[in-house]
Amino acid sequence: MNSKVFETTDNELLETTNDKASVARPRIKIATFVALGALTLVAILSIAHLAWKYSGSNQWELEIDRGGVKVYSLKSPGSSLKQFKMVTRIKSTLNHAVASLTDKDFENCKDWISSCVSFQSVVPWNPQGQYLINFVRVNYPSPFSPREILTKAQFTQDPKSNVVLVEVTALPDMLPKNDCCYRVPHLHNSWRFTPLENGEIEVEYIQDKDDGLPYIRYNKNLPKALYYLGMALPRFFNKEKYQHLSFDFIKS
Repeated sequence: MNSKVFETTDNELLETTNDKASVARPRIKIATFVALGALTLVAILSIAHLAWKYSGSNQWELEIDRGGVKVYSLKSPGSSLKQFKMVTRIKSTLNHAVASLTDKDFENCKDWISSCVSFQSVVPWNPQGQYLINFVRVNYPSPFSPREILTKAQFTQDPKSNVVLVEVTALPDMLPKNDCCYRVPHLHNSWRFTPLENGEIEVEYIQDKDDGLPYIRYNKNLPKALYYLGMALPRFFNKEKYQHLSFDFIKS
């Protein structure tokens, strides 16, 4: 057999192999660049996250001041989530404010939280202990599952200043968890109602909550949400059905 045939075949195989190698090399380079880029991005995001988490002045800083409503935020070192505070003054009474927070009607839940889908009064208003326990289910936007919020609200009044304080804390393990929903593990909010001389009350609301949302989204959206809450409080507190309600523990 002619040796030139073998030489030709060998040359063709060598050329084919070289061609494949020449194609593979750019692909390997691209894959390497993509992998390095991904690792670099992860490193940058990790550094940015840690820088944010351990930053913060631990002081209240004003974010919104409009229409008589002020909203502040507080960033503590070591926490990714901010705390928020809303302060405003409205024409209302201590009894009306407390009545709104103890109202167990589902429609009241819908007023306060438009995405409220169920409301259960686990422990109705206890006048001796001045507390109640509520269980609320709230729809969250996709892709987040509904949230279940199980809380105890404890009401007290300072005998000297007549300031009413309402501390709301999460009780995530009081009832069995449901597979459909995310049970909010941490919530410690507070309301402070200070009576003023001109028939108004000063309202201070502090929100310290972790409902499982990405912290960037939570921190960005809360100031505006609390501003709208402050603007809606006169309507919430001054409903007709609260006009003749009073509570024994409240002294004006």
